[in-house]
Order: sequence, then C-alpha cells, then structure tokens
Amino acid sequence: MAQLAATPGRSARQWTDLPERCLELNWPEIGVLALQHRVEGLLCAALTEAGCADQVPASVLSMLRRQAARAEARYRTCHDALAELAGRAPNLVSELVFFKGAGIATRYESRAHRMLGDFDLIVAEDRADELRRHLLELGFWEKPGRNGPTYFRNTSDLPEAGVEPACFDVHVDAPPKYNRTEVTRGPLWLSSTEPSVLGGIACRRLPVEMEIVELISHSSEHALSWIHVCVDDDVRMIRHLDVELLCEQEQVDAGRVGKLAQELGLTGEFALGLAVHEALRGGLPPVLEPLRPLVEPVRDLVDVVALPDGRLETWPVPLAERAFRTDRGALALAMMPDGRRHRDQWFHWRQGLLEGSEDVAAIAHRAEERVRSVLAV
Repeated sequence: MAQLAATPGRSARQWTDLPERCLELNWPEIGVLALQHRVEGLLCAALTEAGCADQVPASVLSMLRRQAARAEARYRTCHDALAELAGRAPNLVSELVFFKGAGIATRYESRAHRMLGDFDLIVAEDRADELRRHLLELGFWEKPGRNGPTYFRNTSDLPEAGVEPACFDVHVDAPPKYNRTEVTRGPLWLSSTEPSVLGGIACRRLPVEMEIVELISHSSEHALSWIHVCVDDDVRMIRHLDVELLCEQEQVDAGRVGKLAQELGLTGEFALGLAVHEALRGGLPPVLEPLRPLVEPVRDLVDVVALPDGRLETWPVPLAERAFRTDRGALALAMMPDGRRHRDQWFHWRQGLLEGSEDVAAIAHRAEERVRSVLAV
C-alpha cells in the first residue's frame, strides 16, 4: 500500500517483489486499508497491471472492483447534478470555483481510480443564498457546516443499492475549516481563480500553486481531528496522490506555493500537511523539496490530536505506522473516558459533531509559531 502511485503502471513497476509475495500478504487487511485511503480503484488496476489480481482473495478483488465502479458512478452523478444546476443558472455556475476531487479526478487515467464523496466548490458569500435556492429547488437537502453547508440528494441512512448520492460541499468565500479568520477568508481565494471547464460546463479553478496549498493544508485539518479519525477520514492516501499528480502534470513554483501559504494565513496548517505527506509517502514531491525546512519544526505535532472535549492528546503510535493500521478508530475511541467510547455519542453524519469542539486550530497555531524563524530566513 505504501508504494501505491497515482498511475497503475508505476505501482506495478515499484512492486518488484509482489508476484513472489502475493500469496503471503494479508489481503483482507489490505482491502480495508484501500477503503480507508480511498484507493480501491487504483489498487485494483495496479494489481491487474502487475499480473497478480487473480491471486488476491476473490471477495477482496470483487470489493475493489465494485468500489472502482462506484467511483465512476459517483463522479457521473455529481456531474449530472452540476449540469442540471448549470442549465438553470449558468451565470452562477460559471463563477463557482471547483477544486479537490471535482477537478482532479479527470487527471487520473480513469475516474475509477479516484473515489470522491462530493464536488467541492467555493462560492462568494453574496451568491451563497442564490446557490442554496437553486439546489433546494433541485431536491437537495442542506447540512450546515463550519465553512459552509453541504447539499445532498438521493441519500438516506440506508442508501439504496446502486444509487449514488449527488453531493456538493460548499465553501463560502474560502476552504479553511477550523482556522477561519479575516486573513484565511481573504479575497485571494476568489480573485486569483482561472477560467475552467468541468466536463463541458464553464466554471473556475484555483491556480495550481493555490490548489496545492489547499490540498496539503486540508490534509492536516483531517489528520489532527479526532472525529475524522473515528470515521476513517483522517489520513487518506488519495489526497496525497492528488498532490503528487498535480506536481507531475503542472509547472509548479515551490517558492510561490510557500508564499501563498503565508498570504492565505495557513502557514501552520501547510507545514503540518507537508509533515503528514512526508510521514505517509516517505518524502515530499521533488518539486516541493525546497519547502522541506518547514517540516522539521512541526514533525512531532502530526502525532497530536484534538478531541471534542477540548483536550489535545498525543497518539501512542506515530503517524508513519498509524496511517497503515485499520484500527485507528479504536485507538481514538480509547482516548475517551469510560462510558463515552461510542462514535454516536459524539457524531452523527447528518448533524456533524453533537457536542464539544475540537481545537484543531490550536495545533496549527503551535506549528505557525515554530516555523516563523524558518520563514524569516
């Protein structure tokens, strides 16, 4: 799993000992890890490329294939819903800024290789109500969020087999989730965007350096959140493969990336995200190597987690190992007092966090203080 790449062919070439070791591996555990890291389609294609898919237990291989098909179906469902919205409000959609899986999925060799849960987009605050009205009229329901609502359609607590939900994760003015200040919600997120086309639909996208800042910062927001660990959404390899793919396919200016992280007020989150990437992938993308000095001061902070009762705790297992354990959720629940070790006591997917507050931003502020001396050089 740790050697999985953004293209199946490269994974197969890197797995030099896989054909000989295939029968020795714990494939049920690898299958669960693939689900947790959202790389089911990539893993399935890479195993086929390596010529050993038929040595994987049939139930595991079948699951990987079903998930690959779901990845394609999810993208199609979200895109079809976007086409409906564009048919009603083309001028609105042309100003929406799509990022993360919505735009990156098409960069993979197949949409089956990039599982996504929704289409992420940024909308200006003065157009958020207009977007809400159109989505509600199209049959979506609204879930409030810290940085903007998420809109769902075709969802239930027991989803119908074969029916994928359409979902738009709306970020009002800016993506940051926990550290929402005047700086992090600044005008750059909307004023620096570029015209784009998403499957024939006119919209906008972030410049590549800004998208890398967002992806890396976002990865730290999830890695430091207790509830994200509990729902297997803390460290996902697919987010880091997205970064690697962008770095390979685009001309990236590392100096510009670092400068944007400062201008957007996300220095702490960004430095932590780089440290998460290094722990998970064993290093940084070559083009981002000039930013390595940001990693050392914060490396230990990626093993801190913000709990909903206000505590900041340190994991008993370092991230480089923890990321490839399937029991991360159990480790997280064990941090809570006796009698409070159930996910449903703290979280419901339709309502979010039920009580308390996770001070993820406090960890990012620590990181920011530590890297100030590096940035001053």
